[in-house]
Amino acid sequence: MKKLTEENIRFIDRYLDNSDVVYADIRTEMVDHVASEIEERIKKGDTRDFYFIFKDFMLEHKARLLGSNRKFIKLADKKIAKAIFKDLASVKGILSFTVLCILFYVGYNVLDYKTFKSILYVVPLVMLLFFGLIYWIALKRLKLNRFSAVERIGFTFMVIFQVFTFVFNITRSGLDQSNVLYLILIMGLFSVLTLSLFKVTFSMAKFYKKRFKNFNVS
Repeated sequence: MKKLTEENIRFIDRYLDNSDVVYADIRTEMVDHVASEIEERIKKGDTRDFYFIFKDFMLEHKARLLGSNRKFIKLADKKIAKAIFKDLASVKGILSFTVLCILFYVGYNVLDYKTFKSILYVVPLVMLLFFGLIYWIALKRLKLNRFSAVERIGFTFMVIFQVFTFVFNITRSGLDQSNVLYLILIMGLFSVLTLSLFKVTFSMAKFYKKRFKNFNVS
C-alpha cells in the first residue's frame, strides 16, 4: 500500500479488533479490504488525513462490513484450505501419509483383532482432541490469535470422522483383508490431515504475528 503507513494499517487492525472481529484471519482480510478502499479514495484525489478518510468510510460501511462476513470467511477458508492441500501434496505430506498407513498395517499384522480395531479408530480421534487441547492452551496461555477457518475445519474433521466410524460400525459384516486396507487408508488420511492442520495453524499464527509486527510498507 503506497499511500498508507505502518501505523495506518495497525490502526485499522486495532479498530476492527476492538469492534469484536476476534478471528485473526477474517480481521486480516477486512484490514486488506478497508486499506484498499482508502487507498482508492486517495488515488481519486481525497487529500485529507488518513483518519478522516477512514472515519467517513466506516460511517458509510461499518454495519455492512461487520454484519456480513461471508466474503471474508470464504477468503480465509480458501487460504487455509490451499495451505493444507499444499502441505499434503508436499514430499513430507506424502511421506507422513505413507508412514502412518504402514504403521497401521503393521499394527493389523501384529495385534489381535480387538486391540487393532480400537487403535485404528482411536488414534485419529485422539490426534484431533490433542490438537484441540494444544490450540485451547495456546489461546489461553500464549494469547494466540483465534482463526475462524482453523476452528471450522477442525470441527468438520471431527464430525466427518465420527460419521464415518458410526456408519462403518453399523454396516460392516466383518474385518477382512479388503476392508481393513480400506480403513487403514481412510484413517491414515484423517491422521495426516490432522497433522497438516496442526502445522498450518501454527504457521499461520507466526505469519499473522509477524504481519503486524513488521509490516513492510512499500
